[in-house]
Amino acid sequence: MSWIIALLILSALIFFHELGHYSAARFFGVYVEVFSIGFGKKIASFNWLGTKWQISAIPLGGYVKMKGQDDMDPTIISNDNDSYNSKKPWQRIIILLAGPLANFLLAWFLFYAIALGGPKALSPVIGAVSLNSPASIAGLQKNDRILSINGEAITQWNELSDFIMSSKGHLTLQVQRDNTVQFIILSPRISESTNMFKEKIYKRMVGIAPSGETHTLNLTLMQGFAYASKETIASSLMIFQSVQKLITG
Repeated sequence: MSWIIALLILSALIFFHELGHYSAARFFGVYVEVFSIGFGKKIASFNWLGTKWQISAIPLGGYVKMKGQDDMDPTIISNDNDSYNSKKPWQRIIILLAGPLANFLLAWFLFYAIALGGPKALSPVIGAVSLNSPASIAGLQKNDRILSINGEAITQWNELSDFIMSSKGHLTLQVQRDNTVQFIILSPRISESTNMFKEKIYKRMVGIAPSGETHTLNLTLMQGFAYASKETIASSLMIFQSVQKLITG
């Protein structure tokens, strides 16, 4: 069942990607002969707006075949006004970039919908403190709730992480412990770690882990806009870095 869901998601991503190419091509007056989800033998098709829309047997990609484009025989060139080859270089570049842009916009709208629906976020509550770590030395304990850092209120665990990783010296934490509030001076330490690609990196750490407590974010329209933009950019960078690592090793 999981592989069926994965294929459906992949097909949706492919559809919007190819729809970007298709829409840009039509906008610049290029005749689109075929819009295909999948490769190989055609399973089903219909004609609409002068284009053959089809589903093919191998659902691991897709393509838009424009007039003047023939990957099987690149020597076939058409210079008709509705041909891809007749368009100006900047128009052809836009047609090529429209696919990734469509996926980017799709991701943004999905994240924006999540934002308006109230996404979950990790609360800044400590779940574990490593022995002999900067946090342990400073006196932080399990179940401590971080209220502010250097006078700036925080409500999410990732805000705490950002403060730690970007710190240049001591951090002043306002901490709620049971029914009391106290201030603790924390000094992050540069330590060895690994990133998502299992590469050795060095970053500022304090030796704490989240408790797992979450809360719902009630975002305004503008905050939702910022949330969607941040998540879309972060996801795009992660995908780009993953592809880069696959190519370069």
